[in-house]
Amino acid sequence: MLIVSDDRAVVEADLAAGRLLCPRCGVGVLGGWGCARLRVLRMREGERRLRPRRGRCRGQACLATHVLLPNVCLARRLDAAETIGEALLAEEGYRRVAERLGVPAETVRDWRSRFRSRAEAVAAHFLRWARALDGALLGPELQGSPVADALEAIGVCVRVASLLLGRRSPWSWVSALTAGGLLAINTNPPWPVPE
Repeated sequence: MLIVSDDRAVVEADLAAGRLLCPRCGVGVLGGWGCARLRVLRMREGERRLRPRRGRCRGQACLATHVLLPNVCLARRLDAAETIGEALLAEEGYRRVAERLGVPAETVRDWRSRFRSRAEAVAAHFLRWARALDGALLGPELQGSPVADALEAIGVCVRVASLLLGRRSPWSWVSALTAGGLLAINTNPPWPVPE
């Protein structure tokens, strides 16, 4: 899977120009390869139906196929990254947040639990990216809890990325910088790292 722009025309142009590198082999470029299954994405303004594009590596040694997931999504999540981010940032109880967002309370509880369980890894990952983007960056002030530190690290990284690479939604940066896997089930996240 590869996180791409939410604009289908941009994705098609990137595929046609060979600007998308294969996340598996890292050297081949992706070409168009149909579409993934239709999925419903719960957004704040209602449900959105989307059919993500697929790409296939043109490298003869690889030929892997990948879903090109829009940056408004997180992998294997029904809700938009913005909705999940709002739930993680909210200071009120999970039931109240769920009611306000229009999602099941258990879903919000699961998001928060999964985020809390990997908060230290999240903080380290986003600080690594922030420092890679701006070598003069000083570390953020610790907030006193792993979850607060992780959210602060995300905020610092998103600010740096937006200033250097262009403004976009904060949670679309989170989706892109974790390859959609912020809340993935595996315990050793294969998030992309800066080189």
